[in-house]
Amino acid sequence: MSSLRLLHSQRGNRTSYRGFYFCLLPFALCLLTCFSEMAAPINPQSAEPAEPEYLTPVEIKFASDGKKLYVVCEGNESVLALDTQTRQVVAKAKVGHKPRGLAVSPDGKTLYVSNEWSDTVSEVDVATFSVKRTLKTGWGPVGLVTDRTGKTLYVANSIADSVSLIDLASGTEIKRFTTHRYPEQVLLSRDGRCVYAANLLPHLGPYDQPPVSELLVLDTNKQVVAERILIPGAIELRHIAEAPLQGGYLIVPLVRPKNLGPLIQVNQGWTMTHGMAVVRPAPNTSVGEAGSKVTQVLLDDIDYYFAGNDGVAFTPDGRRALVTSSDADTVSILDTAHLAQRLRQYPGEELANRLDSAATFVVKRLPTGHNPTSVAITPDSRWAYISNRLDDSVTIIDLAQSKVAATIDLGGPKEITLMRRGEQMFHAAKYCYQGQFACATCHPNSHLDGLAWNLETPQLGRDRVANRTLRGIRETAPYKWNGHNPDLATQCGPRIAKFLFRSEGFNTAELEALLTYMNNIPLPANRHLAPDGQLTEAQERGKTIFYRQYTNSGQVIPAENRCDTCHPAETHYTARISTDVTSKTEYDTNGMFDIPQLDRVYEDAPYLHNGEALTLEEIWTVFNNKDTHGITSDMSKEQLNDLIEFLKTL
Repeated sequence: MSSLRLLHSQRGNRTSYRGFYFCLLPFALCLLTCFSEMAAPINPQSAEPAEPEYLTPVEIKFASDGKKLYVVCEGNESVLALDTQTRQVVAKAKVGHKPRGLAVSPDGKTLYVSNEWSDTVSEVDVATFSVKRTLKTGWGPVGLVTDRTGKTLYVANSIADSVSLIDLASGTEIKRFTTHRYPEQVLLSRDGRCVYAANLLPHLGPYDQPPVSELLVLDTNKQVVAERILIPGAIELRHIAEAPLQGGYLIVPLVRPKNLGPLIQVNQGWTMTHGMAVVRPAPNTSVGEAGSKVTQVLLDDIDYYFAGNDGVAFTPDGRRALVTSSDADTVSILDTAHLAQRLRQYPGEELANRLDSAATFVVKRLPTGHNPTSVAITPDSRWAYISNRLDDSVTIIDLAQSKVAATIDLGGPKEITLMRRGEQMFHAAKYCYQGQFACATCHPNSHLDGLAWNLETPQLGRDRVANRTLRGIRETAPYKWNGHNPDLATQCGPRIAKFLFRSEGFNTAELEALLTYMNNIPLPANRHLAPDGQLTEAQERGKTIFYRQYTNSGQVIPAENRCDTCHPAETHYTARISTDVTSKTEYDTNGMFDIPQLDRVYEDAPYLHNGEALTLEEIWTVFNNKDTHGITSDMSKEQLNDLIEFLKTL
């Protein structure tokens, strides 16, 4: 028995359907000849006409005295200081590439800004508003927070699926905790005993089961994982807030997708509901001693939805909580006493799916600017400030009167380009029936949600397909897993209107703007590839396997069954046609599936057309028993490891 066969035999009773990545039908080479007549492929990261330097504010925090508001601007890679009295920007510091998160030291003298695409944290001196140090983190840092002493920094690494613990005296990472998928937000508990980390994507699991997400709890004294709080039926855990009252609870905004039912039934309602997890740590126990209690409650109305729940904060007096809906351009003001009453009224398993809850505790819903992502409240509980990511502005809410008091222009460009307008369309749920979801709901960060969906087939459970990333999709047509949409205009125009939004969809001008944005969604830097492009020895060996023409025994591998036939480098590692690699299951109508591009494939799990393969390794160890997905039965475990290492460099 070969090494891979042995590994497969140890996987238990997992169904052995085959995968999709490295095989082609015998006639595929003939079809490939048509590419000579196509336009030359365009690099999705190629330079476009210069866009105005929008600010794109993503995160805000107050100074301890409330006199200044600090604003992280993703677009122009800066952090601003806003004077809350004059409502003017009084200081600015340049930080790293794509800054996302912000932490203020306990003494208020230092800001920490995470730079997601630089894999660093900028340490900013508040007095001079200049960068003092740059700290190295894991891949894709987003949320961050210090402990109560200000000696240790906790950083959520979204791409590395980890939390880094950095000693601030030395500026070095001293420990790293493994999380589940895409941790983006962290919070220090009010008593300082815990750091909570929320994961954007759910656990990798069976594609035909409801998702399960996780809130990680770290013990700050012992510096160990204290608990992994499971939140079933939910994805996209966002910001975290803790009630200021004794025995306080946490609020974590989330999405509850109904991905196991046909999405074509949007007009029936409840396809995508939006709410929050209310997490109560077990009382009077040590950290990690007993399980926390989780109750989910919806923020949607019966006949309208509030997509993109993101920013959350309590007023310091504990009487109110605010939650922003980034795809509905709304902030909801909650009465916490009425919320507590609602939580006592019904069992948790029932409350998670009741659309009549919000009416009992939502005091007011107020309009914001485009894409509100973060909320901060003044120490006196009087004012709330909300960052509007796609408006370069901050909305001020008068909490005493529950009304919008003002909007602060942060000074970004006044011209709204086609691409900027398209990004606003991408984050607008108003085009969907009853505002149930936006493009960004299923594609957070222009990526994927980690789920398989029953999309356009009205039969329950049939033709379920895994979500695919939108990063770098330019010139990778056709689209959809069945390859039926020849271009993005078809994909995002009539198809979305008819099958997904169940509405008129985008008009001509809006669609043009949306496609301009989507065609320019960039790929992040490849973390598995050295900056100079030099491959490691393992990656070089994997490259040889990827391009090999002979098996280990010297037999010729037919051209149609070689890796690079299906995945040619010159077209983003996709042959841009559909093929049958016998991955069809009994629930699939057709076995022909579009060949996906492999750029940054290490971020795209789960794999196969329906998401059955949870890792790259499973594509060949579990789902390629008959060598229909390339010739792999002759490979050793070491060869497979090398192949995967090479794939991660693409």
